[in-house]
Amino acid sequence: MKRKTIFPSLILIFSIALSACIGLLPLDEKPSAGDYGPPHSPQEHQARVFESLWTHLQDNYIYYESADVDWDALNKKYLEQINSGLSNEQFTALIQELEAELPSGTLTYQSRAERIEAETSDLSTYDGIGAFIGFSEDPIPHIILLSVIKGSPAEEAGLKAHDSIFKIDGNPVQLEEGVNAVNRIRGPAGSSVTLDVQSPGKPERSIELQRAKLTSTGTLESGLVPGTNYGYLLLPPIGYDKLMEDVQKSLQSFTTNRTLEGLILDLRIAGSARGWPLEELFTLFHDGKVGEFYNSGNQKQVININGKDQFSSQSVPLVILVGQNTTGSPEIFAASLQAGGRAELVGANTPGAIESTASFYLPNGSRVFIESASFRLPNGEEIGNSGVRPNVQIEAGWDEVLPNADPVLDAALELLSTP
Repeated sequence: MKRKTIFPSLILIFSIALSACIGLLPLDEKPSAGDYGPPHSPQEHQARVFESLWTHLQDNYIYYESADVDWDALNKKYLEQINSGLSNEQFTALIQELEAELPSGTLTYQSRAERIEAETSDLSTYDGIGAFIGFSEDPIPHIILLSVIKGSPAEEAGLKAHDSIFKIDGNPVQLEEGVNAVNRIRGPAGSSVTLDVQSPGKPERSIELQRAKLTSTGTLESGLVPGTNYGYLLLPPIGYDKLMEDVQKSLQSFTTNRTLEGLILDLRIAGSARGWPLEELFTLFHDGKVGEFYNSGNQKQVININGKDQFSSQSVPLVILVGQNTTGSPEIFAASLQAGGRAELVGANTPGAIESTASFYLPNGSRVFIESASFRLPNGEEIGNSGVRPNVQIEAGWDEVLPNADPVLDAALELLSTP
């Protein structure tokens, strides 16, 4: 069982998605049943919470049997610390230690206060600068801007996709915080944050931004590659209600009064936030079996697609661009079309962050999210373990792309132009 070392991407500057992808087997949230009787001591109550968490982990973690973890030793280690006597704050910190010790993404713990805040927050608006980000540790830890929301403080300050952030209010982005460095960029509307930023090929600069209240949104970018009859679609970091409508409109435009000779789907910044139209995109570009979702109980949901050709979508030569920031449903989409021979892939290996989570309430009112379902291709390949491997490997990060100099796109164009 691998331990994923690539930090999750696709973080909007106001929140972190807890679900890797959509369309999986239904895994309902399950509150723990309470018991009644004499009051428990703090240590007894914490032990009950831990045992409840452990039972959910054992019963639902998709890789429990294959993970390189000594579960008995780990259980004993944490129970001994709990039984030594902990405050509530120390108990929460201990569970967070467990979260960090397990393979990345295995579980996410919310204290009761964090759960209540998450359940009552209005996520349609947020306070921030208005950008979607990824994280890279090379050559030094930094945040990468995947996309900038139009009209946001980030755009008004001149920030653009491909820019990198190295310092926040004078303090460097740290390797151990990864994308959680975003917490230092967030803040109340009207407050300010200073960022040390570098655009590809240009010197580092410092800018001050005033945070604002914003609405999260994604936007499809599309057009014909200049001088060709090749269409280009850059899928956004998150889905939105009219994404499929915009894809279809773009295909219609590409095929009006011309023969579309090739199509490039750029998924290098497409991530796993809810709303990504996986099944609808499959219907446009594929026909037949694409794979199966399964959970820890080996329940399976085979996905068969009845393809529908729209504006040459089923026949046009197709190249898909992927990279380290391609996560969740976009990974499943790319891998399935590659495995079925429908598309060739260009770019860098993806992280294999396709698992989805189920959530469970614990006896103290907290909640835990556990990786409980995954996906495999028809040939049995587990892309959750291997990631998606392109046909043509181009190791160029999103922060290395210069205007009119994109080696991944250039390789895709070469593929399309080669008979």
